[in-house]
Amino acid sequence: MPRKSSKTKAGRGPAPKPHGKSAASVPYPNPAHEYPYDAELSAAGADGAADALGRLDLDASTAAAAASDAPVETQPPQPEVPAPRPPPQPPMEASSSGSGSAGGGREEEGLRRLQELVAIGREEVELTEEEVSANYQRQEDEICALEAIFGDNVVMFNRKEGQRSFQVHVHMEIPDGTDVSARLSFGAGTLNYKEGHDGDATDDLVYKFRVEHLSPILLTCLMPSSYPSHQPPFFTMSVEWLDKVMISSLCHMLDMAWEEQQGMEVIYQWVQWIQSSSLSYLGFDNEIVLSKGDLAFTEDGGDRRACPDNAPPDVTIPRIIRYNDDKRHEAFLHAIHDCMICFSEFPGVDFIKLPCHHFFCQKCMQTYCKMHVKEGSVVKLLCPDTKCGAVVPPNVLKVLLGEDEFERWEALLLQRTLDAMIDVVYCPRCQTACLEDSGDEAVCSSCLFCFCTLCKERRHVGVECLSPEEKLIILERRQKSGQSKEDIQKLMDEVRSIKEIMKDAKQCPRCKMAISKIEGCNKMTCWNCGRFFCYQCNAAISGYDHFKGDCVVFDQVEIDRWEMQVNQRQQRQVVAQVQADLFEGEYGYPCPTCRSAVPKIGNNNHLYCWSCNQHFCALCRKSVQKMSQHFGPKGCKQHTADP
Repeated sequence: MPRKSSKTKAGRGPAPKPHGKSAASVPYPNPAHEYPYDAELSAAGADGAADALGRLDLDASTAAAAASDAPVETQPPQPEVPAPRPPPQPPMEASSSGSGSAGGGREEEGLRRLQELVAIGREEVELTEEEVSANYQRQEDEICALEAIFGDNVVMFNRKEGQRSFQVHVHMEIPDGTDVSARLSFGAGTLNYKEGHDGDATDDLVYKFRVEHLSPILLTCLMPSSYPSHQPPFFTMSVEWLDKVMISSLCHMLDMAWEEQQGMEVIYQWVQWIQSSSLSYLGFDNEIVLSKGDLAFTEDGGDRRACPDNAPPDVTIPRIIRYNDDKRHEAFLHAIHDCMICFSEFPGVDFIKLPCHHFFCQKCMQTYCKMHVKEGSVVKLLCPDTKCGAVVPPNVLKVLLGEDEFERWEALLLQRTLDAMIDVVYCPRCQTACLEDSGDEAVCSSCLFCFCTLCKERRHVGVECLSPEEKLIILERRQKSGQSKEDIQKLMDEVRSIKEIMKDAKQCPRCKMAISKIEGCNKMTCWNCGRFFCYQCNAAISGYDHFKGDCVVFDQVEIDRWEMQVNQRQQRQVVAQVQADLFEGEYGYPCPTCRSAVPKIGNNNHLYCWSCNQHFCALCRKSVQKMSQHFGPKGCKQHTADP
């Protein structure tokens, strides 16, 4: 439920509560992020909304440039040495305690804000040497415990007594995932968070996506000499997916935790509470709502220790999505998975994950890709999942195939692409790809041969192109005159084949591939280029609207064949007619049901009417339900000679 913020001073008083969830609910666009609208957009603002939402695309150059300003790293980077500040506290010297390092916008902002708090100072507490020594040891023990538990997520800046400063990256992992939404408004070519919920919503839209990992909360701490015996540590909190009101509320909860356990080490309890309870405290049990926050309810603009990320949504949202994708990929690499081809178990590092999110072991994918390249079926080099059909990208093929195999794949793909182009033909001399003009002519760019694309001969302006029959006659004459060569013989064989094929085949209007129809409708699909065309008029089509004119979907032969298969009675009538014609001139016994004449075969009195599918007796003219009951000692005789 929504929680309204209350007036508070920095670090004291009632905590400002965060805003609640958005009233609008739309399906989240995952894996391909869509941008659903919360309300109907005006025609004038539709283009502006599309341009603004385009910035949320992770592949857009704007998002990429913004992400480079504050990249999300798996391990925290090293901070730069902050500039010295005047007394009472000396500047902090940066040093890392692990492979991670702190740096970048949020880390530097947390350090800068922490230095400001230290410079402002607190009430000085007089400590004895024993208290100072005890605090020093307890601080050292707490730091060692934090480093042992959180590892590289703890980055040390300074270990000097009274100046121990460090940063903890608190990772927020949600195993079942959660929705993240933002109510946005656009205007003047910019995309911003919507302020408030009671205004005109016609220009509002809701962007929604789902994540399993949230970018970490940065908790930057400095332990004074009076901690933990008398005073809490200085700290700042930086979160890129919370506004200042919500971060201030979390800071207040950390203050309350210290007040409940004064004199005890509390930093570990702080980190644990942030990881386990902060989302539920903010009201984000089912959905996280991104917002700019409303500081009008606070007297001084919120807690000074709260460091929100003031980046616009077209920068923040791609960062969150990219961080979630990186963490999911990292978890995938360390987990064990089953290959759906060989059904063996391997770690994620031994799998190939395709853009369609299907994954298979590297050995199976390598065998699969090499098989298709070897057989030349590069157009079938798709995702092995039978229900997918996504294309295997070139960067994956380059990893799986050798150098020679990858070059063969490129050559085959280029060849198939050129073959599928309607205006590309090959030079009959050097086999170079050429562009066909509107007059069925082409000029080879390699040997400069100008030829007819129909007969593959020299260009013949004003002369009708030869048909296969005419061309075959000319070649036969050349052979008889003794002027033929081996290539003429091959060409003659090819022309003969074309002549036979064209008797029962039609050429695809795009790639000129000969296709024969065995059965079915007249809407044909070319297996080579995928073009739809009409088998009746050989025109390229896109759907069935073409058959509303002179062409028909089914020929009469196909209709008769279909009716023959569906109508069994008609089929039986045909058989009966055939049988009547076969035994023409012989006596026919009338069927008691349909009165059709049924001839008697031999001496068998058990007759079968093909017209009505009935069995009857030739002697008594009655229907026969069971042969054993009708024929026998007490019934009719099954075999008798005709009278």
